[in-house]
Order: sequence, then structure tokens, then C-alpha cells
Amino acid sequence: MKPILIYDGYCNLCISLVKTLETMNRGRDGDFKARFVPFQRAEKLIAEHRLNPDELKSAIHFISESGEVFKAGEAVAKLAEHFPMLKIGSGFFKTELGEKLYKLIAANRYGAFGCADECYVSEFYESEQNQ
Repeated sequence: MKPILIYDGYCNLCISLVKTLETMNRGRDGDFKARFVPFQRAEKLIAEHRLNPDELKSAIHFISESGEVFKAGEAVAKLAEHFPMLKIGSGFFKTELGEKLYKLIAANRYGAFGCADECYVSEFYESEQNQ
């Protein structure tokens, strides 16, 4: 199983992160490193991993190759294992202060970064039938 990043497809901050990661998502073998799925299209993942839809609305989630789920700052740190450019500062979000800052940003993300008119679906999104 490929690791999966579940993000808010309407949040401009999340969209910017995903678009940045898309440029680095091809491995040396030409295959992609991770799937990027907006929570608005993650029904099967929600059921399969028993995710809380309300928590998906307030934080990114990362599902590892083994199926382990990480959210918020922990998700950023796990994502950095696959995308090394994120390692700069990613450890901060695992700290108590980092988690508080993450929650503050997440709670105010639409006001601070804006909201897209339509849900952004990454080019690395696979249809629901393949999840």
C-alpha cells in the first residue's frame, strides 16, 4: 500500500502543500511515492481506517504503508520521511508548542489563506474504486 495524505481539498494552504509535493512525488522508478486524497472524497478510507470525519476537517492525516494513521503535527513528521524537504521544521510540529500552533493555524486557515471555489483533486488521486 502506498502512503496516503488526506487533506482539505478546499483549504488553500493544504492545496499549496499538495501542489508542492506533487512535483516531488515521482520516484526513481517512475512510480509515485504517495497518494493525495481530499477528505471530501475519502469515504472508503474513512470506513476502512475508522477515521473521524470531524477530525479530518481540522487536520491533515497521513496513513503509512502499514496502515498506521497519524494526524496534525505527527502527520507532517511522517510525511517528511517520504519528502525530505519537509524535514526542515517538521519536528517542531511534534512538540506541544508545535501542536498548539498547528491547531491555531488549522482553525483559522480559511481566513488566513482562503478557501478554493472547488475541491482540489491531485493528479495522484486514484478513484474510489481503487482505494
